[in-house]
Amino acid sequence: MSALKAKFCIGQLINHKLFNYRGIIVGVDLEFQNSDEWYETMARSRPPKDQPWYHIRVHNGTRLTYVAERNLELDMIALN
Repeated sequence: MSALKAKFCIGQLINHKLFNYRGIIVGVDLEFQNSDEWYETMARSRPPKDQPWYHIRVHNGTRLTYVAERNLELDMIALN
C-alpha cells in the first residue's frame, strides 16, 4: 500500500479547474470520505476515490464544497 500525500493544505487559496470558482481549503481527506450516493449524484467527472479530496469554502460565500484534488489548482491571483 502506498502512502498518500495531499498536494494542497489547509489555508491555501485554490481555483476549481472545471467550475472556475475560488475558495480556501478548510479540510483534507486523503481518500474520498463521503457517501456513494453523493458521489453518484455530485461527482459527475468521476474523479478517483483513492486520491485526496478537499473541503473548500467558496470565496464570497458561506457554501462548502467537497472536491477531488485533480480538479483543483493554486489560485495564481492570490500568489501575486
